Amino acid sequence: MEVLGHRGSRVPGPENTVEAVDAALRAGADGVEIDVRRSADGDLVCVHDARLSRPAGRAVVRQPTEALRARGIPLFDEILDVWAGRGRLICEIKNQPGQPDFDAPRERTARALAARLRARGWTGPRPTVADLDAGGGGITVSSFDWFAIEAVRDAELAVTTAFLTMPRMSVSGGLAYARSAGHAELHAHTSAVLGSPDAGARARHAGLRLVTWTVTGVGAARQVRDAGVAGAICDDPVEIRQALDTPRPPF
Repeated sequence: MEVLGHRGSRVPGPENTVEAVDAALRAGADGVEIDVRRSADGDLVCVHDARLSRPAGRAVVRQPTEALRARGIPLFDEILDVWAGRGRLICEIKNQPGQPDFDAPRERTARALAARLRARGWTGPRPTVADLDAGGGGITVSSFDWFAIEAVRDAELAVTTAFLTMPRMSVSGGLAYARSAGHAELHAHTSAVLGSPDAGARARHAGLRLVTWTVTGVGAARQVRDAGVAGAICDDPVEIRQALDTPRPPF
């Protein structure tokens, strides 16, 4: 099972930073997941929340890039540079109803991300599920917003796409959409995976990979591994990797 760092690595953090991404990969994580939004200047930045905590309530999308960088929020390009092809990079496009940067189906963030990846040379045939199974690494773009991932899927980039689902969506429902839309993976919530004992087998039967989010402890990591998932997005990927690589005592 791939062990992937959540927001780079929330533990020890700080999340969605160059430091968190580098530390997770150096410590043996198979890859990392990061969040992508737009600044007021249209630049791609890596931050989870749609609004800043200080000054309270200010929307990321309405802040200049340099003001965000001064607060320690990195550019997407900076994350790409430190990642440098080490393992997988999962880029979650943040575009949810009720948030100030929500713009479906125009998908400004998705289209900006596709344009940035194209400019960085990520063009060509899309990797296959078999490529991912073989440990091919590379970039995967995910989102709760299916318009966003479809925009990236259609951009003729050498990246894979994944449908990210909320806890209330069943694994079977997510797989049905992901397969019909031509995505490589379903990123299902841990509760949905643990509520479906044959989740991994269903994904394989559908010709897809199943990744689960968010794993917060070793016990949950072992449970989702036993459920047959291909990967787990973990708050502390170093702890999870070490625990899974250490044989349990036979009693």
